[in-house]
Amino acid sequence: MIKGILILFLLGAVFYVLYAEGLMAVNAKRAVLYVGTDRGKKARFSSCTGYVKRVLRFRESREYRVAFACALTEGEVSLEILDHKRRPLLTLDRETSGGRILAERRKRYYLVVHYKSATGEYTISIE
Repeated sequence: MIKGILILFLLGAVFYVLYAEGLMAVNAKRAVLYVGTDRGKKARFSSCTGYVKRVLRFRESREYRVAFACALTEGEVSLEILDHKRRPLLTLDRETSGGRILAERRKRYYLVVHYKSATGEYTISIE
């Protein structure tokens, strides 16, 4: 019994560290097809509803350009970047495809992609 609890605790700790370092995403979506690549910066999907959230960490404090290119045949997709207090810094969608954020080194930022019955693909570029 104690061995099982210890294993669950260690697995939870490993998953948390992977998420906090931006190596793992939290997914709450349903889709007929979803293929994501390159740490969430590209994806193809069909009939997708929900969200994908991941942690962003920046190597240096400076202004970053964010571009969001999406090609949809139906539905809506939006991208949100939140600061370390989970306040919105930037929201991008089909109409607003680019913006800038001022990011600080060693702070944790969140990238959230929201899907509403969406079919298509997107690409995110952060420079």
